[in-house]
Amino acid sequence: MRDESGFTGMFQQHYESVLRYAWRRVGPADAADVAAETFKIAWEKYDRVPRDQPLPWLYATARNLALNLIRRTHRRDALTTLVTATEEDHAAEVATRQAALAALNSLSESDRELVLLMSWEGLDLAQAAKVVGCSKATAAMRVHRLRRRLRHLFVEEPERSMR
Repeated sequence: MRDESGFTGMFQQHYESVLRYAWRRVGPADAADVAAETFKIAWEKYDRVPRDQPLPWLYATARNLALNLIRRTHRRDALTTLVTATEEDHAAEVATRQAALAALNSLSESDRELVLLMSWEGLDLAQAAKVVGCSKATAAMRVHRLRRRLRHLFVEEPERSMR
């Protein structure tokens, strides 16, 4: 038996977060569909949704839906365009943004998702680890390696090019 009022409360509390999460991954045209499908699945599998912290479960579900959509429609180029396009970018801002996107795109899919969950979605390490399906210790090690790698790209590369 499903707890309709509990589900309604969860929906009201987390819908906007799931919608923003989907928007950043699939763009505005498909975000509402991903969010709606996420909550449809949450309703169907409500007995499996953790009551104390449903947001990581919802993000994991939305992530899977978004990845399927991206694979199906080859939207990766459109997403990159969406993220990098602004009306009045200066050359330095564009170069910095492109370097950051290139660094982000150089990461594996799961490492990139871990970074985005923590930086864009504001999840802590344990919550982000749950979404990507690894332990907190594994996520901590991956984040440490990613920071070192990205620091190398952004600190040492510019110095080399200046010599």
